[in-house]
Amino acid sequence: MTTVFPLFQQYIEPHLVDAHLKIQNDFDPVLSPESSPFVLKSTKQVSYQDILKVLDASKVCSSVQNFTDVYLRLPGIPSNGQLTEGECIRVRICEGRFAVLIREPIREGNFIIQPKVDFDISASTVAGLLKLGYQAVAYIEASAVIYQDGKILIEVDHLQGVTNPYIQIKGTNKEIVSSAASSLSLDGSYTTKSYLQIILESLPVDDNVTAGIHNQQAARLQELVEFIQSQAIFQGKPKHQYLLVSLISNITLLVFHG
Repeated sequence: MTTVFPLFQQYIEPHLVDAHLKIQNDFDPVLSPESSPFVLKSTKQVSYQDILKVLDASKVCSSVQNFTDVYLRLPGIPSNGQLTEGECIRVRICEGRFAVLIREPIREGNFIIQPKVDFDISASTVAGLLKLGYQAVAYIEASAVIYQDGKILIEVDHLQGVTNPYIQIKGTNKEIVSSAASSLSLDGSYTTKSYLQIILESLPVDDNVTAGIHNQQAARLQELVEFIQSQAIFQGKPKHQYLLVSLISNITLLVFHG
């Protein structure tokens, strides 16, 4: 943080207003990781009735979110084999909106401690990253059913191409998260793998990889790129597009390599 924050102040912060960039930052450099969500992720199947039992019935609310995460990577970045989130810019497409998600999770036993920074962006900005040379190298499509009561959030994620759903228990209080997970009998079924890793591992071992892209994902990735480009044309090109693209590239480099 002593390296990243001064660079952020010098090169990025002065331009945020001109770039019209909206940042949602849950990371507190002083209090984190205490202020960051604690996550327990499991492959165990849990019923709707059991989930409701660990939530406050008077406060519980639910929602469904369908999203696609596209991973953009600059060619030539050194890789140790399988693609990782740290090598990519992760762009989420959800309900017609685009956002860059920056995650640098800390793994502590079965827990994933997940400080995060999100950027609401336009399709034009994503198209700008593609014009800079970023390649769409992987994607995730999922449907998430979310239950929350103000203390904890329980998310059931159905990943396209993966047979069984995953359940995530999230909250800022580690003990409450642990207690809820134990009540759902999740002990012994945890994983700290990212969804990108899970998806890539689900692809055939003998699947050919061309330019870092699994052939099984190539056709859909091309469709997603064409969709992004069509949306960018529809939205037009705001004057701040290129500043946004530069900022996002710089911020991503600072977070992952600072």
